[in-house]
Amino acid sequence: MNSLVRISHYIDSTEVLGPGKRFVIWFQGCKKKCHNCINPDGQAEQGGSLVSVEDIFSEITNSKGIQGVTISGGEPFLQFEPLQELVDRIRRDTRLDLMLYSGYTMKELKRRLGETTLKDFLQKIDIFIDGEYIESLDTGSMYRGSDNQNIYFFTEKYRSFARQIYEAKSREIEFDVRTDEETYMIGIPPKNFYHEFIKKVGEVR
Repeated sequence: MNSLVRISHYIDSTEVLGPGKRFVIWFQGCKKKCHNCINPDGQAEQGGSLVSVEDIFSEITNSKGIQGVTISGGEPFLQFEPLQELVDRIRRDTRLDLMLYSGYTMKELKRRLGETTLKDFLQKIDIFIDGEYIESLDTGSMYRGSDNQNIYFFTEKYRSFARQIYEAKSREIEFDVRTDEETYMIGIPPKNFYHEFIKKVGEVR
C-alpha cells in the first residue's frame, strides 16, 4: 500500500520541535480553527500538496543525523490511513522515535477511531501531545502551545524526562527560508509572536 497524503511542508532537520535533531512533517487540513493558530496556512483541507507516503519515507531515510520524526499539522488524524501507514513504516524499517501532535483530545480521538484502534496506534508513538490551542493558557511551556494540552509518553524512551519536560518553560523557533515568497516558522513561538511578526513584515513591505 502506498497512500497519498496531503501535506503543508516538511523540514529534514531541526532541533526545536522535539528531542534532538528531527525530521518534521506538517499534515495539511484542520477543522479546529483555533484562535491565533500559529499555522493558519495549514488549515485549508484542500491546500498544500499531495505526496505519496513512500516519497515522504524516502525523504526521512535520506535525512542524515536525525534521531526522530515529529508529525504535526494541520491535523494528522484527519488523514488517519496515510498517517498510520507512515508510522508503521517508520517503526518497521528504522530506529527513529516518533512524536505526534493532535488538536483533538484523547476523548475525541476515541470517539473518532474507537478505543482499540487508537490504543493500538498510539503504542507506536513515543511522545503524543493532544488538545487544541487556547491562547489564554499559553504560558510558554516546552513542546505545548497551551497548558490544556497533555503530553503522553507511550514508550519508555523519554518517560524518565516527563517531569522535566512538563515543568520546562523554554521554547525556540527557526525560520526555514526557501524563496522570497516561501518562508516557514519552525517550532512553537511565544504568545502573539506569529501575528506580530506578520504585521511587522507587512509594514516593511
